[in-house]
Amino acid sequence: MLSTRKNTGILSGILFALAALTTANGATDSVSLPAVFKSVRYEFGSMRGSYFVPDKPVSEQIMMGLGIPNPTSQLADGNYLVSGCRPHSCDEKAAAIVTPAGAMLVAGLINFRCRRDATKQNLAPARAVSCDHDPRLTVFAKQKNDQPVLTQELQDWAMREGHVHTTETQVLP
Repeated sequence: MLSTRKNTGILSGILFALAALTTANGATDSVSLPAVFKSVRYEFGSMRGSYFVPDKPVSEQIMMGLGIPNPTSQLADGNYLVSGCRPHSCDEKAAAIVTPAGAMLVAGLINFRCRRDATKQNLAPARAVSCDHDPRLTVFAKQKNDQPVLTQELQDWAMREGHVHTTETQVLP
């Protein structure tokens, strides 16, 4: 039962983020945010990672990072930058560059790379986590979308939002 409540809580948080994005940005006529979420879930599939929290689906962590939305902005190429920050931890942020139809081209997380710490196993699970001190931008792209101009847009966003100087790229399968 606890697992069901936890999953329901995560889903509720994601739906809340989508509702907040839909009402908070000025580009809702141009970008369907439910389509963005669907695309993010599709592109990442069951991929897991340790960015905001250890070993969670990356798509969930991206949606967490969009929990407090920024206004959506149209880029020079006609695509859109959808971004926001994680509630209760606004140093952690997410962004996605999407087509006007909402298809994800690339996504990025400003994160502190968190992982379970074997030296803290005797602590409660939430406290048995260690995170880096310096933020990094992790860019996620499929090979066909791994374009320097898209990565540069996310790097510029990360510098504006979090003064991030370290970038790593993860190519999606």
